[in-house]
Amino acid sequence: MNSVGTCYELGEGVDQDYNQAFEYYKKSANIGSSKSAMYNVAGCYRNGIGTKRDIQSANYWCKKRRSLLKTNKSPDHINPELKRILDDEKFKLSWIDYKEFRNIKEKGKGGFATVYSARWFDRINSSWGGAALKVIHNSNENEQEFIQELKNYCEIGYENPSFLNCHGVSRNDYGDYIIVMGIAPKGSLRQNLVEVSQLEWKDKLNILNGIVIDLESIHSQELVHRDLHSGNILQGDTLQKAYITDLGLSKNEKEGKICGILPYIAPEVLVGQPYTKATDITVLELS
Repeated sequence: MNSVGTCYELGEGVDQDYNQAFEYYKKSANIGSSKSAMYNVAGCYRNGIGTKRDIQSANYWCKKRRSLLKTNKSPDHINPELKRILDDEKFKLSWIDYKEFRNIKEKGKGGFATVYSARWFDRINSSWGGAALKVIHNSNENEQEFIQELKNYCEIGYENPSFLNCHGVSRNDYGDYIIVMGIAPKGSLRQNLVEVSQLEWKDKLNILNGIVIDLESIHSQELVHRDLHSGNILQGDTLQKAYITDLGLSKNEKEGKICGILPYIAPEVLVGQPYTKATDITVLELS
């Protein structure tokens, strides 16, 4: 039933129909223990696809799915602080062997990290799926920055479970740490700006609502994103799904120096004022 919902959502073999997609996802989630169906119905509630946007219901299904996830024990030889995070039952993270990834393809590269897409066989939960691999440059030499970004995802995701999924941590053959995230098949908002500009206004506002929900989730943990722009907003298997990513520079309001991409830095920051939640909102307007 879940796969029928996917066909309706993506218009594969049938006319695209978000209402039907939502109904099939919900039926599948209600009658069994399909983690995929729970994830999909949560996505519909979060993004207002086939139903009215309802963050409470989205978080309910995300929590229910999370309660069914199995995780493994992290190895003893890793950083003790990282091990504590991975072994904390509430975060539901796994240490993932790099050999479990297939069809690894580079999707984007920045100053601090390179992002890849991959197919991943989750041996613990016996399922195939897509994953985004964020390889943090030189994280084998600077573990603390990597751990801080992972903490940001964990703390935001625990309190706001409809935030972008973090599955766990891996390490490549060069020793660099990898944050294993949910996949965003459509790529970034920046890549899709032409297509998004042709959407109806109600759909554009729907995307904006999703971005605002994530920004509110970040701010609820007393963090400021500090590097918000269209390249750091990812879109799922439809344009209506939008998620804020790249929390590597996220800190509280009292920390940090000027960082980010110049056109997306708030004017007040350029004249020496600190980053605040308000500066994130200013930058969202610029984006």
